[in-house]
Amino acid sequence: MEDFDPIGGGFLVRWIADFLSGNSGVGGGRDFSAIYSILGFFKIIFIFFLALFVIGIVYVIYELRKFRPNYKLVYEESTLPQRKLAGEHWIKIMQRFNAGTESDWRLAIVEADSLVDEIFKRIGFDGETLGERIASISEREVHSIPELKDAHKMRNNLVHTPGYKIKREDAERALRHYYNVLEELEMI
Repeated sequence: MEDFDPIGGGFLVRWIADFLSGNSGVGGGRDFSAIYSILGFFKIIFIFFLALFVIGIVYVIYELRKFRPNYKLVYEESTLPQRKLAGEHWIKIMQRFNAGTESDWRLAIVEADSLVDEIFKRIGFDGETLGERIASISEREVHSIPELKDAHKMRNNLVHTPGYKIKREDAERALRHYYNVLEELEMI
């Protein structure tokens, strides 16, 4: 008991030093063997959960590969960059739209649809028509696919339905949808 010094902290420091050094018999006869056996058990559990955690991380990374987009960009060295081609073409489409007549709006929508189709072909999406390509693309790959479906539906009505009338606001909305898709694909 002569070593007990609660005010100076010497007792606590000596107890911690004995515990960490494993001197269970020296310095007051403290026996830490029970604590060491418990710590050994926790060490084994910790290693087990660490290995389980590492395996879980590897599994999650492997499964995340499924969510990657499955399209590939195809660049031909002999052509201008696709982004520049789409940008120049888009300017022409908007000039046609701003001409102000319904026939110009119709033609602008058809040209925008054709531009998106050409870009999708170059990227490598599956399908023979734009409608098939749109159906093969998930929203995870291209987030603006629902908008593109609406715009393509309007284009099909313009081309296949005789006497189909279009308002400027509808044409502008369809062109905005085409633009959003091209912008998301970084072609404009």
